[in-house]
Amino acid sequence: MWQKYALVTGTDHGVGLALAEELLERGYYVVATRLNQEEVLIDKLQESYKEQLAILQLDIGSDDSVAAMKEQVAALVPHLDLLINDAGILGDMQKVLGEELDFEEMLKVINVNGLGALRVTNALAELVLRSEEKTVVNISSEAGSIANCEREGWFGYCISKAANNMQSALVHNNLRKQGGRVIAMHPGHVATYMRGHLDTTAKLTPKESAKGILQVVLDSELSQGKRPVYVDYKGDSLPW
Repeated sequence: MWQKYALVTGTDHGVGLALAEELLERGYYVVATRLNQEEVLIDKLQESYKEQLAILQLDIGSDDSVAAMKEQVAALVPHLDLLINDAGILGDMQKVLGEELDFEEMLKVINVNGLGALRVTNALAELVLRSEEKTVVNISSEAGSIANCEREGWFGYCISKAANNMQSALVHNNLRKQGGRVIAMHPGHVATYMRGHLDTTAKLTPKESAKGILQVVLDSELSQGKRPVYVDYKGDSLPW
């Protein structure tokens, strides 16, 4: 039996993939979920961790997909010490007020980013509560901060991450009564392919972001109080 168990969503590439790799190096048994079967980076990682890594298909925007994942995870692990909700999408970043806004696309982004983490956490809550750690990490964004909002567009993404933060607070209120916690995490400006191409303006690699996230979550002494914490990969607090 493994000592620690974790599940990470969105491991097709980027920060999710890097988080899975870092957890494997730390000795966790990792359940990694991906959306696109044609993304094979996680398969290559499994070649080095055959007995330590399980890969599942998951669309966090689908009730049916999450329900199927729940049954598969329950058959793989006795509990979950760490649940990291990383999967997400961007949507349109350019249009501002007065332009032809795509509300259908916004609803899709909100469904995935705002409700997706809640779908997954709700499905796996029993496994999380069986552990001693009882930790849920929701990969949010500084874009979800209402207090710091200076953008004029990017409606779907910003609204979805603000919703992600609120569901983090609600889930934390449930878990803390049983010794659990939720951390809303801004991963930093990371060089990923979420925009359809490599974001060369980014300051961080996925590995640097993942290392920082896990150091904050696993190695530092974050408060486990009445409210969840909203921090970045360095551990600095963000305003809600």
